[in-house]
Amino acid sequence: MDLDKKISIVTGAGQGIGEGIAKTLVRYGSKVLLVDQNGKSVKKVTDQINSEFINAALSYEADLSKSDEIDKMLGYAIDQYGHIDCICNNAAASKGIGPVEDYSLDDVQTTLDLTFTSLWKCLQGEIKILKAQSRPGSIVNISSNSAIKGYAFNSIYAASKAAVNNLTQSVAKELARNGIRVNAVSPGTINTPGVRQYFKQEPKAQEMLENSSLLRRIGEPEEIGEMVAFLLSDSSSYITGQIISVDGGASIN
Repeated sequence: MDLDKKISIVTGAGQGIGEGIAKTLVRYGSKVLLVDQNGKSVKKVTDQINSEFINAALSYEADLSKSDEIDKMLGYAIDQYGHIDCICNNAAASKGIGPVEDYSLDDVQTTLDLTFTSLWKCLQGEIKILKAQSRPGSIVNISSNSAIKGYAFNSIYAASKAAVNNLTQSVAKELARNGIRVNAVSPGTINTPGVRQYFKQEPKAQEMLENSSLLRRIGEPEEIGEMVAFLLSDSSSYITGQIISVDGGASIN
């Protein structure tokens, strides 16, 4: 698997899964633009990468809920690199956890905006650039196994990720004739700062979630990165429109 001379963008790259994806892509030879709303955290990750792989990464602070900031971010990538080959849309968040009857309309709308609508806005800008380049491209959207199994007490997040899956497959059908592949990776429970904090608050949850996986453990961000790297590389040139679970078998358990 080779990403040498490929130019990649990873959103939500300031920590967790996005950080793991960015570091994995660099390890396989890609130049990467790391994008995050938290400028301090994404610069820290970028500096870590460049300390090991000289000039392999750039950072960019952007609020991806705003179309003008997405356009500026994509413009920056073109200014710096000349073109874009690979994109991983990872940025997402959820507002509110609880029974569905307790969600407010604001909770629902905010979660949809952060998890689905912002990704849709990113795709709009990304697709225009990829089409204009008249060269093969690959997009990977990060979903969740909650989109497959449902997620009690976080139902709106699960529903928004299910929408991401459908959008991925629909866009894959639209873009195939342009030589642009679109897939999604569906992580299970991954060892991120948010998950570690949750385990501190709810110690019993760790054992429960580990046991929900056939492999009896949670995953690491770099394990998501490996699948994303494969799907972005030419090694997966005959794969598009797929939702691939990386969850230790949790989605079939």
